[in-house]
Amino acid sequence: MNLNRSHLGQRVLCAVCALTLLVTVASPAAFAADQAAASGTAETLTQADAAQMAEADAAVEALVQSDAYAEMELDQRQEAAQTQLDALAEEGLIQADSIYYDEENGMYSFTYDCGVLGGILLTDWEEEDETLVQLPLDMPEELAVSPLDEQNDTLPLGNAIIYYAFDNTVNSSRYPNYTVMQENWTKWGLSTTLDTEVTVNDLRHMDDYDLCILSTHGAYYTYNSGWLFPRLSTAPVLILREESSFWNDLRYGFDLLTHRVIKVNGVYCITPSFFSSTYRGGQLNGTMVFSEACEFFGGSNQVDLAMSKALLEGGASAVVGFVNNVYTIYSRNILWGTVNQLIMGKNILQAVDSAAATYGPDDVYWYLSQGGTSPHRYAAFVLVHGNDQATLYTLDEGSAAA
Repeated sequence: MNLNRSHLGQRVLCAVCALTLLVTVASPAAFAADQAAASGTAETLTQADAAQMAEADAAVEALVQSDAYAEMELDQRQEAAQTQLDALAEEGLIQADSIYYDEENGMYSFTYDCGVLGGILLTDWEEEDETLVQLPLDMPEELAVSPLDEQNDTLPLGNAIIYYAFDNTVNSSRYPNYTVMQENWTKWGLSTTLDTEVTVNDLRHMDDYDLCILSTHGAYYTYNSGWLFPRLSTAPVLILREESSFWNDLRYGFDLLTHRVIKVNGVYCITPSFFSSTYRGGQLNGTMVFSEACEFFGGSNQVDLAMSKALLEGGASAVVGFVNNVYTIYSRNILWGTVNQLIMGKNILQAVDSAAATYGPDDVYWYLSQGGTSPHRYAAFVLVHGNDQATLYTLDEGSAAA
């Protein structure tokens, strides 16, 4: 296993992180499917199960989407959510002993009566901080001429996809930046698709691309697991915008029952075991993955490789992401700088190091340099996991390769 930290050239994890690594690599989340089977849950989601979940979801969504909820402080939201979940338990729609509140992450978890996992995130999705300076996505001088043009080669550099699930793109301060990326990368030879309606099924086709960019919210989900010997388990999740529904639940029934997919605030979320099961046998075939999601590589300064390990075992060549919650603008700048360097023929470690040298070694450094006065507790920094020499293409062969 090759693990590198790009942090102003510093590429060795501290002793504390290394110790944490030994613990978190064996995260229970990596074995979610086995846990679901051991818990005695059904193998098939029935229409009756889906109908019960839809009833519970309607009650949860009515709460979290209400004007009154929007005006509540966190402690008031917690009380309201607890009251709602207790009521659902009394109705037999969720399991009473499954309700758990994770104070650190501000999230309730629970289990529907059929064994599917659900949650209520009490905090709002993080917003852009408009008081900070948005660095322009300027074209690097080196890309004024395509690296392939210099060799009179007309072949494309490869193809990429941006899985954009931060918001619905309407009145979004984020979204226009991604259209700039798509247009420029395509112009420079990296054919780029921008997916703004990301579904669970979309993430089953990552092997169609040389570079996959996961632009979505991330969080940690802590839940009660096990049947004979119940215990708390924790899984990093990628939060999509695909809304749960009766028919979608039936379509994703097996993934829901095996906890490869869970439901939080009425939308589907992906756990590491989703990637493990989808790409079993190495179908990702050298694809590089860059994740902008918060806590993709762990939170509270503890490194967790569950997500990247699942992708690498599925055949990905290298996975890039952030430890801790990351400021949006910083993560986007690191993404922009990294892909630009990949287009210029640099390997993934060189590309990430160059981006960090340009925009700062971590997001708190960047935040303070932009005039911020109240940084969050843990600085987010970028990691490269996998083959740090992986490249987007090989000019000598004149062909795209990961």
